[in-house]
Amino acid sequence: MLLGFRFAPRLRDLSDQTLYRPRKHTDYGVLTPVLKKDIREDLIVRHWDDMNRLAASLKDGLVRPSLVVSKLQAMQRQNPLQQAVQELGRLGKTGHILHYVDDPPFRRRVLVGLNKGETLHSMARDVSFGHQGRFTDRSYEAQLNRASALSLVINALVVWNTRHFERAQAKLLEQGYPVEDGVWQHLSPLAWKHINLVGSYHFADLHLEEEFRPLRESESKRTRRTNQREQSQNSVSTQSLPQEVQEMGSIPEEAVQGINEEESLFPSLTQLSLL
Repeated sequence: MLLGFRFAPRLRDLSDQTLYRPRKHTDYGVLTPVLKKDIREDLIVRHWDDMNRLAASLKDGLVRPSLVVSKLQAMQRQNPLQQAVQELGRLGKTGHILHYVDDPPFRRRVLVGLNKGETLHSMARDVSFGHQGRFTDRSYEAQLNRASALSLVINALVVWNTRHFERAQAKLLEQGYPVEDGVWQHLSPLAWKHINLVGSYHFADLHLEEEFRPLRESESKRTRRTNQREQSQNSVSTQSLPQEVQEMGSIPEEAVQGINEEESLFPSLTQLSLL
């Protein structure tokens, strides 16, 4: 809050969180039963200048946040500045919880942001698969080098996926399937299941369109071809049926199922012998 940022997490056990009253002996209507404790306003006012000096030092980079947190926690009981920061944090946390409960669009934004963060973490773990994604180097320089290399690979994958999104949009437009603008807010370039992270790479016999491989067909075209293939497989020639079935003019379902089962059995036996 002092630095002008808003931390909007999704809190676990929301019903067990403690909410604080900004002022004593004040009626807050329906919120009165859930506002269980009071904020020590005098403590915040008394150390307001000190907290702003601390925030300015963090913003200007004069001190590291980890050092400030460790020092304040070490002197938690004796240092009134730490207590004032805690009181201000409780006030911001109470406002965030009330806003989170009362505003459904805000809850959706928090959930979307959380999903993006978790997806990015999963992507980083899969890319940095050695040592289960952990940095075992002790020196700061070595850890920084590994983190920079990991960030470079992730950014390369994001750029690659973004360029393919653009090509897919142009291809679908040529096929008569324009992509609506509202679709893009539900897509994310944080995808890596189609990337071969481990194994062998073969660059021979590649058919490229400029610098890219050809795009796959759209889902609708692939669905139509699959349906046509299934219809052709289910269609049975009347020459292979008995004479009395041919004279009926229609093929019973039992006959079609029996023939399809016999035809599907032969390839499976052939594959089994090859294995």
